[in-house]
Amino acid sequence: MALPEIEFELSAAQYAQLGYPGLKQGEPVSVILDAGVLLPESGAESWFTVQPEALPARFVRIGPATYAFAGQITEAEIITEEEEQSAVLSVNCGVVHLRATCAPQADGRLPYGVWETRYLTGVGRVQGLFEDAFKRAIGRSTDVTIWGFRRLTLQPGDPLFGQWHESVELPPLPFHFDRVIVIARVHRTRI
Repeated sequence: MALPEIEFELSAAQYAQLGYPGLKQGEPVSVILDAGVLLPESGAESWFTVQPEALPARFVRIGPATYAFAGQITEAEIITEEEEQSAVLSVNCGVVHLRATCAPQADGRLPYGVWETRYLTGVGRVQGLFEDAFKRAIGRSTDVTIWGFRRLTLQPGDPLFGQWHESVELPPLPFHFDRVIVIARVHRTRI
């Protein structure tokens, strides 16, 4: 049985934090998959909704490093700053655990039920964090093997501007403007 394939974005800042190590196909790495900030409005580009009823765990690719997901909230930290709530969650999506930051509604409060044991559904663009500078202890690492890279050239003046290129390695150089998608295979979890 083939290992599940996923993809995530590797930001230029994250690659710089790593010290531009150069990555290649076949390398095993451990990353925290982060969906970023999700809004409680289904019309937003990245959104979430919560419910008490059980949902089957899902992690479905709908675009470059963008996923529709559903699963049980396994960890939650509610944060209140300047009378506005937000939450950092870890969601068990079956194949992976996904970290997400839930933004408040217009009244500054989170929707009812944003806590452990509830179920979260949403859509978000997923980043892979090799070096986690996040201030919260929420989130689980996912062990993967790098399968390849998809790079969108956005360097001003580059003759290949706006084109995607696939490769089996990422050179040890900065990519200030380009977007890099890492294609990886998720390791099986051990019992």
